[in-house]
Amino acid sequence: MSDWETQNLTNFDLEVISKRSIGNPGTDYQATGHGDAWRYCLTVELEGFNDTRRLRLDNIWKDMIENKRTQFSGVVLALETIVRFGDIVTLETPYDVVIKVEY
Repeated sequence: MSDWETQNLTNFDLEVISKRSIGNPGTDYQATGHGDAWRYCLTVELEGFNDTRRLRLDNIWKDMIENKRTQFSGVVLALETIVRFGDIVTLETPYDVVIKVEY
């Protein structure tokens, strides 16, 4: 395990907000915690059309922890693989992600 992966945090807040909502967007996923609980948020799984949408946040967490950043806000694509009539299609769904960290 790398150094950043063993880091304990004083506190963290994670919010994943859908960009596809009509009107006011809502929070699709939210997590808070301390210590090493952030490790459960390296990948966020959300309900998809046929399967699960996976939102990989490991590179964001790595950058934040290695550089002692306290906030991230940006668009992240969730991926969902769908097999239809023998063809494999990967759907990309944008989400706004906000992460706040205290060390």
